[in-house]
Amino acid sequence: MKKVSGIKCKRCRNLSYTERERNGRTMKQEKINENLRHAIHQLMCEDEAVVVIGEDVREPYGGAFKINKGLSDDFPDRVIGTPISEEGFVNMASGMAIMGHKPIVDMMFSDFTTLSFDPLLNFASKSVTMYGDKLDLSMIVRCANGGYRGYGPTHSQSMQKYFMGIPNLSVYELSPFHDNYYVFNRMLSEKNPCIFFEEKIIYSQYRYENGVIDELFNYSFKGDHENWAVASIEENSVPDVLILCPGGLASMCMKVAEKLIMADEIEVKVAVPSKLYPCGIEAIIEDAVAAGKILIVEEGTSGHTWGEGIAVKLYPYLNKQKDGAIELLSSSDSIIPASKYYESQVLVGEQDIYESVLKLMKIAKEG
Repeated sequence: MKKVSGIKCKRCRNLSYTERERNGRTMKQEKINENLRHAIHQLMCEDEAVVVIGEDVREPYGGAFKINKGLSDDFPDRVIGTPISEEGFVNMASGMAIMGHKPIVDMMFSDFTTLSFDPLLNFASKSVTMYGDKLDLSMIVRCANGGYRGYGPTHSQSMQKYFMGIPNLSVYELSPFHDNYYVFNRMLSEKNPCIFFEEKIIYSQYRYENGVIDELFNYSFKGDHENWAVASIEENSVPDVLILCPGGLASMCMKVAEKLIMADEIEVKVAVPSKLYPCGIEAIIEDAVAAGKILIVEEGTSGHTWGEGIAVKLYPYLNKQKDGAIELLSSSDSIIPASKYYESQVLVGEQDIYESVLKLMKIAKEG
């Protein structure tokens, strides 16, 4: 398929990212869903091989969370609406990828990835290397993920752990730190199938930009492809606790970090990766060893998770420290209720994170 660099569609509603950088224009702060929509739009402008596939992705709907809004107007032949058949259209996307297309699949809800597990595990990921020569199989499966919306047990799960450890399948997560145009380019450049989890509750939040979070916290990127975003009060300071979390819980952890410094004088750094699997820890080892106390927070249930894998990698660097400790915090081992009240009792929340840090610091909660 032909790649056309630097062109814009007839009704393109955003400047290209290269233009933003070259002209140095001050752009208004973007919401995360806007950044995601613009990233896909820009990729489709630049590369005719990029196509969007999924249920209700065409106008007037534009997908369950409107991320694909306007795409079928601008690219009518490259936005493909499908029946309710996750196994079928993920298989179709895999075949298109082998033929040179670059499909971006809209899964609607991550709960439905169970229906596409066979084509992802037994066809897409294996096809990259099982025929002798390595095949290019560039495809992205986008999944609206997680709870906190009262959607009940079948539309609220965090499914990341079920896709960890599959050869040739990379797992990413939407983050308020990372620009999705570069994240999507990174995924497509792997030439492997990638699955991209998007926490629903952060769609409407604003991105952190230009290294600034708020009056207290800044952030910088570390590691290959700037995979890790590390938020701190002072970049070179030694924190009391290092919190590690995927992008979907980053904003929640930042609220807790602010509360801890203001109310308890406990300084926290928060480290967030864009790519969850495979995920190297080299970029955060120095911060981890300096802090000594690490809290790893995940929304999903415990058991063979991203956080457990990171803890195993970090443990050898901390096991000789007298006060070294790693704590894992997950949601309860339960299905997710539809009632917002009972849902809040099951899912990880700000108070859980706050109390876990106090436990690490051995500070008894007063009152």
